[in-house]
Amino acid sequence: MNENSSGPVRESIPFTSAFPNGFNATRMALIILGVATAIRLWDALRIGVIGDEAYYWLWSKHLALSYRDKGPLVAWVIALGTNLFGDNAFGIRIAALAFSAGTGWQLFVLARRLYDERIALWTLAISCVLPMFVVGSVLMTIDPLSVFFWAWAANVFWSALHDPKAWRWAALGFIIGLGFLAKFTNGLQLGCVALFLLWSKPHRRLFLSRQSIAMCVAFVVAILPVIIWNYQTGWIHYSALHSRSGVEDADSGESSFQIRPTELLQFLAGQLGVLSPLVAIGVAVAAVGMLLNRRQDTRVQFLLSLFLPVAGIFIFFSLNKAGKENWPAPALITGLIFTVVFWKELVERSPRWRWVVRVALIIPVVMSVGLHVLEFLPLPAKFDPLRRARGWPDFADHVQQAREKHQATLLVGSHYTQASMMTYYLPDRPTTYLSKGTYGKNQFSLWPLYDSSHARALYVSQNTRPPPAALKKDFPTCELVDDFWAKHQGRDMTRFRIWLCTRP
Repeated sequence: MNENSSGPVRESIPFTSAFPNGFNATRMALIILGVATAIRLWDALRIGVIGDEAYYWLWSKHLALSYRDKGPLVAWVIALGTNLFGDNAFGIRIAALAFSAGTGWQLFVLARRLYDERIALWTLAISCVLPMFVVGSVLMTIDPLSVFFWAWAANVFWSALHDPKAWRWAALGFIIGLGFLAKFTNGLQLGCVALFLLWSKPHRRLFLSRQSIAMCVAFVVAILPVIIWNYQTGWIHYSALHSRSGVEDADSGESSFQIRPTELLQFLAGQLGVLSPLVAIGVAVAAVGMLLNRRQDTRVQFLLSLFLPVAGIFIFFSLNKAGKENWPAPALITGLIFTVVFWKELVERSPRWRWVVRVALIIPVVMSVGLHVLEFLPLPAKFDPLRRARGWPDFADHVQQAREKHQATLLVGSHYTQASMMTYYLPDRPTTYLSKGTYGKNQFSLWPLYDSSHARALYVSQNTRPPPAALKKDFPTCELVDDFWAKHQGRDMTRFRIWLCTRP
């Protein structure tokens, strides 16, 4: 079967006419990726580590088969980076840069195989300026890993459809499994594969076949670390994800799913922010338009099958509780491709839409440039897009001064962010803790608890509440010893409180 078996795509693309005939698409794609990676490297070296990065870095110091609510891959990758380049921002983030560049290449290759070089280049270029990817490509969270393996699996899936050898399907399942080790959302890709096989009549025979069996077996092999860890810990991931989905109240354990329109609106507004308003609307319009008018095209079925289940499930859960802006990120791999195709064809039919496309492309560029410009302006903290990365060295200075002044030997945070940041930024990299809580509530609760023999502890909090009862049980006397704003270049970023907790 020819990869473009659904027929040729018209070549004239008004808003891609800037590309001259005879250009080398591969070289241009590498240039785009090279420039984007250089900018990301510059960002990675000058932006402070954020709480989630410090938390995952702490995981990398306690390597395990898995962790409380996420797979182990992020910790394994950070451990490799820091062993090679040191316990610094570059060592933590080098993998994010590498995997993000790999994602861009996989996206370019997939779009080129499905359509043509111009569509592939525009898809790649747009992905490099979307705020979600501008930020997400620098920070070492689970997303760079997740999106890369999703994109790689999409390419392998397209190959497996045209050369259905069992080993290709096994490779597909294993790659999806690797993505699952980074982010559990990647497990939905198995459902996306199933949707396509049921939707595409020529491929329906593969739904229950040795190929699909090979894929599922390879997926299980890849996720064995998570399965073994869950068996050892009482299937914590099930309860954690069930609670996080919003269908169960985290405190009472009772069903709490309700239709809350404002939550859905909050989720959709977040998508407008991280994709840029017109691009987010353009993706939604393209998805509906392709589904209504091009659903018999094998390529469109393929692209929508890898988009709709992810977008649909997060929209559904956001009816109850708004999902995070980055959660649907894997869906954009194919979402961007069919969006470029849809709007290219619309402009061909109705050139008056050309100005809309141009404005839609300009806005994310302006937003991404703005992310770099705004940081040099003296903005109030609530308007600073990099607030999460600001002020932590000053925070550590306050904690260190309190440690020395009050001779405290135990450090306890109110949240994993404060606890992780104290370990990362304090000069002696001390072991930090959270107050004793419910088993499995966070990764700290699965590690050894603090020794109650300490006489003096510092409790560091980002809220106004006093130390929790569990801490007061061990340290009956608690007094506020510091109430400060962590500063960045003289500007207030985040307010913290330090309590001195002692025992007789």
